[in-house]
Amino acid sequence: MPEQQFFGAPASPGLAVGVAWRPAAEFETAAPVGPERREAERDVALAALQRTVEVLYELAATLPAEEAEIVETGAMMGQDPVLVSAVEKAVLAQGLSAAQAIVRVANRHADAIAAIGDELLAARADDVRSLGRRAAAVARGKTTDVSAVSNAVLVADDLGPADVAEFASVLSGIVLAGGGPTAHAAIVARSLGIPMVTGAGEPLEAVRDGALLVLDGSSGAVVVDPSADRARRAAEGMHVRRLASARASELRDEPATTTDGWRITVLANVASAAELDVALGAGAEGIGLLRTELAFLDAERWPTRQEHAEVLDSILGRLGNRPAVVRVLDFGADKSPPFLHGVPQRGLELLLAHADALADQLRAILAAAQRHEVRILLPMVDTAAQLARTRELLEDVAAELGIDAISPMGAMIETPTGARNADEIASRSGFLSIGTNDLTSATLGADRFSANDTQAHHPLVLRAIARSVAAAHDAGIRIEVCGEAASNPLMLPLLVGLGVDELSVGAARVGHVRAWVRQLEMKHVAGLARSVLTMDSAEEVEWTVRPLASELEARVAGPAPIAPVGS
Repeated sequence: MPEQQFFGAPASPGLAVGVAWRPAAEFETAAPVGPERREAERDVALAALQRTVEVLYELAATLPAEEAEIVETGAMMGQDPVLVSAVEKAVLAQGLSAAQAIVRVANRHADAIAAIGDELLAARADDVRSLGRRAAAVARGKTTDVSAVSNAVLVADDLGPADVAEFASVLSGIVLAGGGPTAHAAIVARSLGIPMVTGAGEPLEAVRDGALLVLDGSSGAVVVDPSADRARRAAEGMHVRRLASARASELRDEPATTTDGWRITVLANVASAAELDVALGAGAEGIGLLRTELAFLDAERWPTRQEHAEVLDSILGRLGNRPAVVRVLDFGADKSPPFLHGVPQRGLELLLAHADALADQLRAILAAAQRHEVRILLPMVDTAAQLARTRELLEDVAAELGIDAISPMGAMIETPTGARNADEIASRSGFLSIGTNDLTSATLGADRFSANDTQAHHPLVLRAIARSVAAAHDAGIRIEVCGEAASNPLMLPLLVGLGVDELSVGAARVGHVRAWVRQLEMKHVAGLARSVLTMDSAEEVEWTVRPLASELEARVAGPAPIAPVGS
C-alpha cells in the first residue's frame, strides 16, 4: 500500500516505528440491572473504583516525583465523594451496570471540567475519562492484557497518564486523536522517553489495527504504511537514542568540557530520589534545582520544619559530596496547594508575606547544610530589597540554631524586572539562576503552558539572559540556567556562548546535554551568541543557529526527522 501521511501536534520528541494497537473497548452494552440486584451491583462499582485507586497509587510509585504527582491526583479523583455518589445513584436509581455507571459518570464529570475552557483543567478531564475506563474494566473483571503486545504504537482518542505508565514497556510510540502537548499523558511520555503525537484528529480513525506506523514526536508527523526505507530509518533512530543513553552512562565520570577546554557544570532538576538516581547515572554533578514545593501540592497548610527535613533527607542523603541547590517553596500560579488557591502572590513575594512558614523551611535547609553542600535559591526575585529581607530572616534563623557558616543564598531571575535589576541583585547574591520558562513567557507576554519554551531564543529573552550573566560575573559569582532552555539544542550553544557557568536539566536529559557540550567550541559559540543579540526576531536567530542545533541533535537522535511523503 502507498504511504499516507498526516500531522498532529508534537508532544514528546523522537522517532518511532511500530504496529498500530488500540486497547480493548471500554465495555459492552448491558441490559438494565433489576431492582433486586442493584445493591450488589453498586458494591461492584464501588469496589472497582477503590481497586483502581490502589492500582494508580502503585503505578505512581514507579514514576519520578512530578509524574507521580500527576498520577496520584488522578487516583484521588476516584475517591471524590461527588463522583462516588453519582456512580451509586446511577446504579441504584437508573439500573445501570457497574461499568456503565462508572464510565457515564466519569465522562459527565470530564465534560464539565473541559467545558470550563481552562487548559490545565482540560488535562484533568482526560485523567477523569481514563479513570472511568480503567475502573469499568475492573468492574467487568477484564483488564488490558499487554503480554502479547510488543513494539506497538498506541492509537486512541485520548489517554490518561496512568495508561502511559502502565503500557510503557510495550510501546514504541503514541498517537492520539485528541489531547495536546501539555496534557498529563504527554508529560509522562516525555519523562519515560516515549515519542508521542497528539491532536491527530479524524485521519487517525481510518488507521487499521496492525498497520505499520512511523511517527515523529518532534514534528508531529505520522506515516501509515511507510516504505521499507522510511521504517528502517525510524528503527535506526530508536536504536541510536538507546545507544546514546547507554553511552551517556559510560561517560558519566567524564567532565562536560568544550573542544577548546571550557568547563561547564551539568546538574539536574529533581524533586525525588528516583529522578536523582537517573541523573547521577548519566553523570549529573549534583542538583541544580531541588523543587521542594512538589512534595506539598496537596498540603492543607504550610509544611512544618520536620516535614521539610524529611523531604530533604530523602534526597540529599543520596548525593554524597556533590552540591545541591535547594529552592524554597515556589508556590503560586499552577503550583498552588488547596490552602493557597486564589492567592495572587507567587514565589518569594508570597513567602515573605508568610515569614513564619519561610523560617521553618530555612531551619530545615540550614540543618541539612551541616551535613551536605547546600545553596539556597529564592524564586521570582525582582529586587535587591527582597533579598535583604530574606537575608535578615536567614541570619536570625542561623543565630537561633547556633550556626555560624550560612549557606550561600542566590536569586532566580525569572522576570523582566529581575533582569533589569540584575546588577543590584547580583551584588547581594551568592549566585544567580535563570528560570527561562517564566522569563520567556513574561518577556514575550506568552502563555507559560504553550510551546513558548521554543521561543527562549527570541532576542529579547537572550538580551535579558546576557544582562544577567554579565551582572553575575561582574559581581564575581556563578550563574546557572535551570529552565527548559538548558536542554534545548537550539539554546544550549547560545547559553554556553553567553558565558553561563552551570546548566541544570531534567534527569533524562543530563547525558544528552553533557554530550552536546563536548561537541562545542567555546570560541565559535561565543561569537555566535554575540551575533544573535543584535537580531530582531526569533526566526532570524533560529535560521542562524539551526545548522549547529541539528548537528547536535543528530549525534543523539540518529536519522533526520520524517520527510514529507513523496519527497
